[in-house]
Amino acid sequence: MVATDARRLLQFALALLVIAGGAAEHTRRLERAAERQIRSELGGAGEVRVQIKPQWGALGVLLAKADAIHVYASGFQTAQMPFFTETPVTAWQGHARRVHIKLEDFRLRGVPVRRLEATLPNVALDSRAAAFALRIRLFRTGWGDGRVTLDETCLTEFIARRLPEVHSVQVNLAASGVTITGEIAALLGSWRFTASGQVAVREGQQVVIENASLHMEGEELPQAVVQKVMDALNPVLDIERDLRLGSAFVVERVEQGDGSISLIGRATIPPRQTGGLNGSRKP
Repeated sequence: MVATDARRLLQFALALLVIAGGAAEHTRRLERAAERQIRSELGGAGEVRVQIKPQWGALGVLLAKADAIHVYASGFQTAQMPFFTETPVTAWQGHARRVHIKLEDFRLRGVPVRRLEATLPNVALDSRAAAFALRIRLFRTGWGDGRVTLDETCLTEFIARRLPEVHSVQVNLAASGVTITGEIAALLGSWRFTASGQVAVREGQQVVIENASLHMEGEELPQAVVQKVMDALNPVLDIERDLRLGSAFVVERVEQGDGSISLIGRATIPPRQTGGLNGSRKP
């Protein structure tokens, strides 16, 4: 009797090992398939890594339940973000407690971005697609924390591209503010200028320079002239116009340090049918 019980226990343990081993292999296959899926959305370029941490071990793999899904990508160019939600299928909903996205050194609509990070809670996903098609298909996400970091090189290139009449642009970022230097071309020559001010956020979507001063060939310009120039320059960066993230990211504050600025706020993943544009904003 004791031998029989021991044999059954051993058989049960072996069965669990087989299930766990199969679940681990399925997780690895799903991770690699998700990497190919994202890389395809990005035009086949760049580095992509996906890591899935199942909830409840092997059972979580079978039920598409995850504690976390980590997505990392770098070195790519894209016209829009490759992440969307789709129409949910009630009977086939899995769940991830959080999805963490980290993108580095990429171009979004031609704008160089140093880093984009988002941690999204309560993500519903398609368990059928995960189980049978090795595909991560998102149904719904909550609003979580988001951060977009731009460095001096990013902003210098962006301003030079947006304002072709300004040459030799150089952006300097410090905790105390931002300084932009360059030359403005005109019919009879060019003039060196220096503009300085504070970076601020307007309406959760626009990055602007406030409390600005402007010097032309070393001479400080009157405030009325400065205001007209800043009215033409602001917003320096528009989240929707320049990055097409209007439905995915709401900026709440700016952190500014030596060499970079971080736009910090709330992030989500928009529905596919909007193309990531002009979708529902944070309530």
